[in-house]
Amino acid sequence: MKFKEYIESHQVFTADDLRTVATWGTARAQLQRALKAGEVERVRRGAYVSKTGKFTGETPDPFLVARTIDPDAVVSYHSALVAHGVAHNVGFECSFRSARVRSPFEYGGVRYVPYDLGDNPQTQAMRSKSYGSARVTTREQTLVDCLTHPGRAGGMEEVVRSCSAFPYLDLEALLETLKDASSSTLSRVGWLLDAKRESWGVGEDVLGDLESLLGKGPYRLDPKVKETKGWSSRWRLCLPETEEEALSWTS
Repeated sequence: MKFKEYIESHQVFTADDLRTVATWGTARAQLQRALKAGEVERVRRGAYVSKTGKFTGETPDPFLVARTIDPDAVVSYHSALVAHGVAHNVGFECSFRSARVRSPFEYGGVRYVPYDLGDNPQTQAMRSKSYGSARVTTREQTLVDCLTHPGRAGGMEEVVRSCSAFPYLDLEALLETLKDASSSTLSRVGWLLDAKRESWGVGEDVLGDLESLLGKGPYRLDPKVKETKGWSSRWRLCLPETEEEALSWTS
């Protein structure tokens, strides 16, 4: 395939990908010409976006950018909520776990934020016309991730509202994901499961098991909010708003 044909059929690509088209010396020269002509834009070092042919004026899906730069990237945190179709608010960040990408970067009005891949998250393959296929954390992993690190998912209210929109959860998989979780995370998850017990079919046995794993507490639903306006006695959980208001986020 010739270089021109390649950039007209691949919206996002890397320097390594170009080595399959021609020798690097030849591909690099053609790439430099395409950059000067505006047919290609640089995303970050070694990664590019085509702006020619059918891609003229088109912005690539952020998940496609992340997946192309690191084929093993795992879409996570608020971006996983987006992938699952439950995000309450629109975000302008693409969060992903990666063993290859270490530094954040920006392209096309999107900030790409990599996190460590080392915690071996539970993932699933998801497909879309806009990004092809990508690895995304499962519903259960996403819920645990976001309740553990709400700052990576738009804050606790966004997390609770978004996770509450999951139509169902695999409770067995959720408990497996929680096996190494902190008491704070267990308290937050227990509180949310308790609030959603009817719609998610959460039995008292599951809630009781989680409650038995808690320490003395107290814990905080939102770790950034030091003021306590509400209290969940069962989950030993300080709430950033009244209990009524916090529970309204789950409906």
